[in-house]
Amino acid sequence: MQSTSAPAGNVLIVEDDPDIRKMLSALLAGEGFHAGAAEDGLEALHLLRAVRHRAPDTPCLLLLDLKMPRFRAREFARAQLGDPVVANVPVAVMSGAADLQQRADALGAVATLAKPLDFNALLDVVRRYCA
Repeated sequence: MQSTSAPAGNVLIVEDDPDIRKMLSALLAGEGFHAGAAEDGLEALHLLRAVRHRAPDTPCLLLLDLKMPRFRAREFARAQLGDPVVANVPVAVMSGAADLQQRADALGAVATLAKPLDFNALLDVVRRYCA
């Protein structure tokens, strides 16, 4: 039986690697989610602020890569948390960093996803915040 319901939610992928962005977008779309994408924290912040007044478009989760060439995770988190309209969007960090959990905790992230990504773990996190 096919579902005719709307997508389960919007997820914003913040990743500087275009192949990973495309792969994550396709994976999430295949699971019924709408995936938006940004190549760095600055673009993500602009996208969040652009949709903040359109409630159905507001992301239910942001997947944030820790290391990006411009406007990294720390700068993004500071700006996001400083804007009360977008501060409540939960963030899950993705990284291959050895100290991933410590860095995620420092950013106030709701979840961590170690690279290389475990797709089942990723989908579990997305479903937890976007169901």
